[in-house]
Amino acid sequence: MRRIAMSVLLRMNSFKHSFSPGELKIFQYVEKNPEQASHMTAKQLAQAANVSAPSVVRFTKKIGYTSLTDFKIQLSSELQSSKEVPSSYADVQPNESFQSIKEKITTNAQISLTETASILNEDAFEKAIALLKQAPAILTFGVGASALTAQDIVHKWSRIGQFVFHERDIHLFLPQVINAPAHSLLWLISNSGKTPELLYLAEIAQKRQLPILTLTQLGNNPLHELATVGLQTARPMEAENRSAATNSILSQFLTVDTLFYLYISQNQQYTKQISESKQTMEDYKNH
Repeated sequence: MRRIAMSVLLRMNSFKHSFSPGELKIFQYVEKNPEQASHMTAKQLAQAANVSAPSVVRFTKKIGYTSLTDFKIQLSSELQSSKEVPSSYADVQPNESFQSIKEKITTNAQISLTETASILNEDAFEKAIALLKQAPAILTFGVGASALTAQDIVHKWSRIGQFVFHERDIHLFLPQVINAPAHSLLWLISNSGKTPELLYLAEIAQKRQLPILTLTQLGNNPLHELATVGLQTARPMEAENRSAATNSILSQFLTVDTLFYLYISQNQQYTKQISESKQTMEDYKNH
């Protein structure tokens, strides 16, 4: 069976946990028969999956397509252009060779970045930029591996003179949220979108009427639902024994990089500030 192109498959998998029994039947049929599904009418697909035609239309809209036609065009296009690639992330096995490990890690990274790039939503990015432009301060928080992404945000936006606060300890971070100036932006990073600390911070921000920017994996999750603007990365079909969140971090870094460079491209005055920041650091190193 030819593998469905990444962006369509990952979208379906991302929402699988919230599918109704009928929607799950449609998912299973499309997953097994992508070529046939790409040419079917709503009635034909409904008959093949043993569901109603309206269920097919609701299914395509639920996973982010404007219509069944939109879904079929995307699926057909990707089937024609897709190459044979690994169907899942590869885990490292005991006593594996250096060459094999290197190839697996590289392939996993490529899959993560390609999947995420395919789902980045331009409209969401423009809305995020609007929030950033209005914010007198950015407060960013993540737990575990996501804290690395929060640190990356600090490094980038501080280079253009933006006040950015990050603290790993929620007991030290929370007072900053409570006392932040009006319109300050709370930027929360959680791959699952279910991290309790971040959900609590989002609720506090809502009470203070602070805008919330979130970065989570694709799909419905509690944190994304609390966001003023939500950015999402690919939700990979990860190998069961993967020991680190490397691929999720790479996807988060790609998303932050894209937003940052889009932001400065629309605000050319920041280019000079970046150059000055870089020169100051060089002067310090040579001091």
